Amino acid sequence: MSPSAEPLVAVIQALSRARTLAEVQEIVRHAARALTGADGATFVQRDGDQCFYVDEDAVAPLWKGKRFPMNACISGWSMLNGKVAVIEDIYADARVPAEAYRPTFVKSLAMVPIRPSAPMGAIGNYWAQRHLPTESELNLLQALADSTSTAMENVALYAELEARVKDRTDALAMAKRSLDERETAKKELEQTEHQLRQSQKMEAVGQLAGGIAHDFNNALTVILSFSSLAAGHLKVGDPLRDDLNEIRKAGERAAALTQQLLAFSRKQMMNPKVLELGKVIRGMENMLRRLIGEDISLVVVTPPQVAAVFADIGQLEQVLMNLALNARDAMPQGGKLTIETADVRFDGEYAGTHLGVDAGDYVMLAVSDTGSGMDKETQLRIFEPFFTTKAKGKGTGLGLSTVYGIVKQSNGHIWVYSELGKGTTFKVYLPRRAGTLAMTESKPLEVRRLSGTETILLVEDDEQVRAVAKGILKANGYNVLVARNGGEALLTCEQFPKPIHLLLTDVVMPQMSGVQLAKRLAGLRPDMKVLCMSGYTDEAVLRHGVVDSGLAFVQKPLTPEGLLLKVRQVLERG
Repeated sequence: MSPSAEPLVAVIQALSRARTLAEVQEIVRHAARALTGADGATFVQRDGDQCFYVDEDAVAPLWKGKRFPMNACISGWSMLNGKVAVIEDIYADARVPAEAYRPTFVKSLAMVPIRPSAPMGAIGNYWAQRHLPTESELNLLQALADSTSTAMENVALYAELEARVKDRTDALAMAKRSLDERETAKKELEQTEHQLRQSQKMEAVGQLAGGIAHDFNNALTVILSFSSLAAGHLKVGDPLRDDLNEIRKAGERAAALTQQLLAFSRKQMMNPKVLELGKVIRGMENMLRRLIGEDISLVVVTPPQVAAVFADIGQLEQVLMNLALNARDAMPQGGKLTIETADVRFDGEYAGTHLGVDAGDYVMLAVSDTGSGMDKETQLRIFEPFFTTKAKGKGTGLGLSTVYGIVKQSNGHIWVYSELGKGTTFKVYLPRRAGTLAMTESKPLEVRRLSGTETILLVEDDEQVRAVAKGILKANGYNVLVARNGGEALLTCEQFPKPIHLLLTDVVMPQMSGVQLAKRLAGLRPDMKVLCMSGYTDEAVLRHGVVDSGLAFVQKPLTPEGLLLKVRQVLERG
């Protein structure tokens, strides 16, 4: 069976529950072996200038408890260089002290450092037979190493939390405080610990979702584009055309799921503006009434004096729609749905008992229903991706996860209050924002055609995506020059004697980013327009300066229609 990323979610959840370093090491060693199908695995801990092999394995039982100098073993080499070490034959690699491996049955190995910038240790896989780890196996080991780094930090954080609990208990005993004060302090600590645990679990799953987004979006670009192009060459009614359309539809559903996961991981592309929350709600009121049905009454309370927020209007509408759908499903026999807004202020005392909340002014959005309510166990899991109380096939379990991610990405907070048989209230708090309200959304430039004869320089480091984009553009009349990286693009611009009308470049590439390339070419080709594309998420796009530079941007996965439309809009814009 080929390695899969699916078991990583269970591993991350197990790591989030680990309380000691020994637990982390045990989980990681078993996971490293299971994820890649290796014959053995080990956890190597750094101790100053030495590598300490924490546990043994059937393939290499003689290493348990042994120490090697950092510069005298392959795990040390991996940590010192912050790189993955892959050795297909340990007896033919100069970095490996053969005497350390000769008593074992190891033939091939791979070492991945934990936190390359300040390594805590390394995770190793071993194979008894000669084996060259695949890219997929190494990606899984790297994802496991990233999660292990977080888990080790969490262990230290929990130790610190336990010390604080002890200090507070001692202080209470010495001061002979009342029983009521002791009970209050205990509840506050339990609440903080619970919030911390939930936050860490959600963060770990979010990191996994964001980490795989780029590769998945590139793969979806190939699926969506080739299925659309192939279907376009077949006649209407051809059975193969119907099959290809089904493939395209499945790809579009996968792309939608990816966007929901990106929303949960707080890495969607955003277009925030200063908005009046009440206007957003009133603008959706008629749609919400149709959505919830006639047997549910809708009450909207939006005082005119409520302050503005800084958010993406499309994402706010998605939050409202998902919460309304959730309320509707909780009231199958009808009921009442109330949506209200209000200005609130969190003081220092409130912020101190709610993890991640800063004192200050907020705008509250409350969505309340009179439905079936939830028990405590369900409330603990409602924001987890793919968790649902609905029957199989009735929901994906991503609605509330999407709400959670959007709120967090907007620097807000969300809390749920529910009792069985008494209904549920979701309260969303978004920071107040002063500024000019956004009245209307700017419309994209309308184009009359998708084809053209201009010359386009396509820069993309992924071979399949490069081939797809080139095929789409050439099939629609464009003259396409291709480059695998920024260096090749610079050389092409210097040597090509005719005008180049558009630079279509990936954002994140080795050596030189798309924005850096555009700046380098601005002097050489001042009339050339620029369109950036990426399968990476909001964080990476912001970090590489696309938004700040004002360059046009198209999100992967690409489709033929979407790419051609964006290309024409950029080319025809004055």
